[in-house]
Amino acid sequence: MIAEVITIGSELLHGLVRNTNLDMIAGMLGEIGLEPAFHSTVGDDAEHMGEAFRTAAHRSEIVISTGGLGPTPDDITRKVIATVFRRRLILDQAVLEAIRTRFRARGIEMPPINETQALIPRGSTVIQNRRGIAPGLHFSHLRTEIFALPGVPSEAEQMLRDYVLPRLRSLNPGLQSALRVVRTIGISESALSERLQGFAMEEPELSLGYIASTTGVDLHLAGSSRDPRLLAERLDRAERKLLERAGAHAYARGHRTLSEVVGEALLERGLTIATAESFTGGALGAAVIATPGSSRYYRGGVVAYSNDAKAALLGVSEAVLRVKGAVSAEAARAMARGARERLRASCAVSTTGIAGPEGGSEEKPVGLVYIGYSGADSETSERFLFGGSRAEIVARGCSCALDLLRRSIGAPPP
Repeated sequence: MIAEVITIGSELLHGLVRNTNLDMIAGMLGEIGLEPAFHSTVGDDAEHMGEAFRTAAHRSEIVISTGGLGPTPDDITRKVIATVFRRRLILDQAVLEAIRTRFRARGIEMPPINETQALIPRGSTVIQNRRGIAPGLHFSHLRTEIFALPGVPSEAEQMLRDYVLPRLRSLNPGLQSALRVVRTIGISESALSERLQGFAMEEPELSLGYIASTTGVDLHLAGSSRDPRLLAERLDRAERKLLERAGAHAYARGHRTLSEVVGEALLERGLTIATAESFTGGALGAAVIATPGSSRYYRGGVVAYSNDAKAALLGVSEAVLRVKGAVSAEAARAMARGARERLRASCAVSTTGIAGPEGGSEEKPVGLVYIGYSGADSETSERFLFGGSRAEIVARGCSCALDLLRRSIGAPPP
C-alpha cells in the first residue's frame, strides 16, 4: 500500500517548530511494514492544503495528516476536507459534550470558540482524543483511507496507537508485519553502511533503514509475511547479522535508551555512579535520572563551570588547570576522580569542552571535548571533536559520556 503524510502548519514551514510528527508517523508505520512514499508540509492556506489533499488522495491509498484541528481561525483542516471531498460539516453533539466535559474537568467553562472542534465532515468516524481536546477524523474516499489527526505530537501518537495502526492492520488480514531496531553509538552512518555492505542481497525479503541523529544511528529492520514463524526466523537471523557487524557500537535492541542500558548494568553489578560536568551544565545528570529507578545507583553530580569551581568542588589541581587547561584529558580524569571520591560513588564520568559558538582557538577549537572516567581500578579519558550547534555538541557529549561508562563497566552486549 502507498502511504503519504501531510503535516500542516505555517510554523513548520517557517522553521519555528521542528516537524517531529513526520518522524513519529514514519516510525510507527514501519512497525506494521509500511513506509511513506510521499510527504508534504503545507502552511495554513486553504488553497495549498486543498491541493495537498487532492494530490495525496489521487496517488496514495493511505493518507495521514496532522495539524489544523484546533479552535483558532488558522485551524482550517476540517473546512478544507469538507470542501475537497464534498462532505458537509455537521455539529456532532456527542463530540461537543465530550469537549465541554474536558473543560469542566479542568474547572473552567468551555469557550464558545471551541464549538468548531465538534464540526465533523459528514460520514467521518470520530477518533477519540484521550490526551487533548481536538478529535481526530477518519473517512474513506474511493480507494483511499484518510486520517486527520491533531498536530500536538502526544495526541497524534495516542490516536495512531489506539486507532490508526489497528485499522491499517485490518486492511490486510492475515498479513503479519514486524519491526526490529538495533541502536548504535560512536560510528557514523557511512561507516556503518560499509560494515553492512551486501546485507540487502543477503536478506531481500526485509528492508533496512538508517535513522541518524546527533547521538547515534538506529538500524530499522522491517518485514511482512503471512507466515509469522517464517517472519520471526528471518528477522532473528538478520538482527544477529546487524549486531555482529555493528560490534561494540551496538548498545541496545528496540527503543531502549543508553541511559536505561547503563542503569541496568550498574544495578546488576551493584555499582553507583556520580557525574562531574562543565560544558554540559547538568545535562548529563539529567540524562542519567531520565531512567526510572536511577535513585538506586546515581549518587549525584557536580556542575563545575569555572576553573575555581573545578578546583574547589572537584579537587582538580591548579597545576593541571594552569599547564594543561580545563579542556584536557588530565582535567577530565581529575574531574571524574573528584566526583567519585567526594560523592562516594563506585565510579564517575566527567565532561569538559568548548560548546561554542565562541571561546575556541586554533589549539582548542569549538567542539573539542574530553570525557573522563574514574573507577576503583582504572581511569581513562577520550577526546572528541564534534561539529554542530552548541545544543548538538552538548547532546553528543552526554551520549559519549554514557557510552564511555557503558564500556568501562562492561555492560553486556544487546
